[in-house]
Amino acid sequence: MSKTSLFWISGILIFLTASGLWLWNRFGPSKDKYYPEITKGFPIAQTLDSSSHSCDLVIRRYKQIGSEMQFELASNAGGLSPYHVEISQNGKTQKFSELPHRYGTWLTVPDVSLTAGPAKIRVISLGMAGCETTASFDFDGKIKDEIPDAQTWIRHGSEDNWLDVRPVIRSGKVFLKDFANYRDDRTKVVMIDGIGVNGLENGIEVKPGYLYSITARWIDAPYNDWWNPVKNRSLRQQNIWIAGRTEKPAASSLTRIEIPEWFAPSRGLNVQFDTKFPEFQPIEGKLVAQYRLNTYTSSSNYYNRGISHLHHGENGLPDSKTHLTVTPNFFADRDEKWFTQLSRQEVESYAGVPGFGIYAYDFEFWNQHYSPETRQRLIWFSNVIKKNHPDMHLMDYWGGGAYTNPHINSVGGAKPKDFFKDYEQPKPNNSNFEPLPNGESFQTLFNTTPIDVYPKAMFAMDEKGNSANNFVLLSALHSLRINKLIPYQKNNKFIFYGWNRYMPLYNDPIVPWNYKLTDPKGELIMNQLEMMPASQALSFSLFSLVLFDGYYLWHDSAPYGEDVNAYKVSKDGPGWGFEWYPVDNKTPDSEIGRNNKDSGAPPYWDFPTEFYVLGNWMAKQVEDVIVGGTNKDLPFELNGSWIEPRKEQALIAIDQKQPFVTSVIKGNKIAVLAIDNFQQPSATRTMKIRLPDGVETEIELYGNWPSLYRGTLKK
Repeated sequence: MSKTSLFWISGILIFLTASGLWLWNRFGPSKDKYYPEITKGFPIAQTLDSSSHSCDLVIRRYKQIGSEMQFELASNAGGLSPYHVEISQNGKTQKFSELPHRYGTWLTVPDVSLTAGPAKIRVISLGMAGCETTASFDFDGKIKDEIPDAQTWIRHGSEDNWLDVRPVIRSGKVFLKDFANYRDDRTKVVMIDGIGVNGLENGIEVKPGYLYSITARWIDAPYNDWWNPVKNRSLRQQNIWIAGRTEKPAASSLTRIEIPEWFAPSRGLNVQFDTKFPEFQPIEGKLVAQYRLNTYTSSSNYYNRGISHLHHGENGLPDSKTHLTVTPNFFADRDEKWFTQLSRQEVESYAGVPGFGIYAYDFEFWNQHYSPETRQRLIWFSNVIKKNHPDMHLMDYWGGGAYTNPHINSVGGAKPKDFFKDYEQPKPNNSNFEPLPNGESFQTLFNTTPIDVYPKAMFAMDEKGNSANNFVLLSALHSLRINKLIPYQKNNKFIFYGWNRYMPLYNDPIVPWNYKLTDPKGELIMNQLEMMPASQALSFSLFSLVLFDGYYLWHDSAPYGEDVNAYKVSKDGPGWGFEWYPVDNKTPDSEIGRNNKDSGAPPYWDFPTEFYVLGNWMAKQVEDVIVGGTNKDLPFELNGSWIEPRKEQALIAIDQKQPFVTSVIKGNKIAVLAIDNFQQPSATRTMKIRLPDGVETEIELYGNWPSLYRGTLKK
C-alpha cells in the first residue's frame, strides 16, 4: 500500500471516528450524567461557631426574599431535621420551632423581623442531639417589603431550588422574579405562558389580575433537541396568579368585557367556579361539556353556571343533559381487526346506548384513518344510535370531522400558505369521509364536528420564543372554518375539543408538584403533567363560543373532596412516582391519608378549567350578539399600515405572526374578539381597528390573552 493511500485511509478513519464521537455526544444517551449547580451570585454566610464535630453542620450561602430568609445547609450526617432556629440582631432574638428541611431546598425562615445590617442565626438540629451551628449574615432593609402580601397572590406547582418565582413590587409596578436562578452546564430555557423569555432572574414586569405559567427546562443539548428522550432533561413549572386590577384601557368607542373583579382562581387545589361564580344559564344554542370536579357540589351548581352537559357518570341526571366520550373499553379494548369481523347484526347489538346529549367516539386503539370495513361497521353502529336518539349530538373525536386539523405552524408543522387554496375549493382532507362502494358514508353520519385543541409541545422554539403551542388556536380556527364550508356539514355544530394539560409525546420529564400536608405534617411531592397556560384556556373558551358552537373539555379524573390530606400513595400505585418528607423525619408514607373519609384530594391545581368557565361567562355578556350574528374579520393597523382581512386571514396571521381581529355582528350590535398569539407575555399592544361602519377605534392586547369588546355600530 502506498503512503498516499495510507494517508487517505487514515484521514477517512479519523474523520469517521471524530464524526461518530460528535454524533454520540450530541444525540447519544446522557441521562445518568451529573451536572452540578453553578453556584454564583449568592452571599456567603460567615460561620461563627460550629462546635459539633459529630455532624459538621454549617451554613454556606443565604438569600433574602422580602422578609423571608433562606440558608443553604451542609453536613456530613443525615436525619438532622427539623430544626430549631434563633435569629438575633441588636439584642433581640426571634425563635422558630420545628422548621422542616429536605434535600433539594434551603432551610426557609419565613417573615423575619430585622432591620438593615448584620444579624446572627443559630440552627439547632432536633434530629441529632448536640448538632448545631451559628453564622452571621447581612439583612437588606431596602427589599424587605418587595414581596406583596401572601393573600394577594397564589402559587402552585414545583417548589425547590430549581425554580422559585414570586411577584415583586418595585415603584408600584409588579414584576415576576426567579429567586432560584438555578443553572448548570446544560442549556436552560425559561418560558412564561409558553413563550421563551430572558431575564427572569432580574425580574420581568407583568400586570396584576392575570395567571402566569412559568416553565424552566434544562437539556444537555440544543433546546430544539428536546425530542430526544436519551438526553439529560429536567423540567419545573410554577403557576402564579396575582390579584389586582390593571390600569384602565385607552378610550375606545367599544366597551371591554373585562375579567370581572370577583374572579379569582381557587387558593387551594379544588376548583371554585362551581360555587363562587354567579349563576348564569348556558348560552342559547351553544354546547359546553364539562365534568363535575368536586364531590361536595351538586350538578345544579354546574348547570346553573353556563354548562350544558355533564359527564354521564353522574347519577340521576337526565341522559339528554349528559355527555360521554366512549373509549376502547366499550369494545373491551379489542382491536380494529376484531371489529371488522363483526356482522351487521353483531355491530347493531352494541348500539343500544342511552340518549346522551353528546356522544363522542374515541376508539384510540384503531388507526385514525379507518379501513372501508371499519367505516361500514361504524355506519351501521351510528345509524342505530341516530334512529334511536335523533336529537343526540354525535361526533367522532378520534377519526375527526371531514377536515381534520393539519396542525399548521412555522416551527416544523404544516406550512400555512399550502392551505390558502382550501378557501377557494373547500373539501375534506379526511379519507374517513370517502363514500363506500355501496354509496354509504360518514358525510351525513355526524351532526357535530370537533377540532382537537389539546396543548402542543413547547418546542421547537424559534428566535422569537414561539413554539408549536402558540399556533394551536389559529390552526383550529382555520380548520373549523373550512369544515363549515363543506356543504354536507353546514348544519353541524362546530366545537373545540380540549384538555387542560400537555400530554407528553417525547417521554418528557414529569413536573414535580409540591403538597403541604397537615395530617401527618410533611411535604409530599408527586409527579404531574405540565399545565396549559391560563391565557390559552381563556382563548379556547372565548373563540369556541363567540365564533363557533362551544367546547368539550375532557377531564381525566373523578370529583374530589375537600380534605387536603386525602392522598393515597404507593410505590406500586398509579401515577409517575412520589417523594415524602415528614416534618418529624420519621412518619412513613403509609400514614398519608390515614384519616381519609372523603373522595381523595385533587392531584393538581386545575386553573385551566376555571378559565374555560370564565370565558363562558364572558361570552355570556355578548350572548345577544353572538347568537344569530354573523362572523366578520376586521381590518387593523400594524406598523403604520392597515391590514385588510382576507378569507384566509387565520393562515396569514400564522404565516406572518400577526394579531388576529374578528367580530360578530347582529343588527347594529357588534362583539369584537382579538388576540396576539406571538408577542411576549409581558407586552401590551394598543392597536387601531376599523369597524364595519367605518369608525376607527383602539383595542388593547396584553401578552397572549384574548380581548373581548362590544359596541354599537352607526346606523
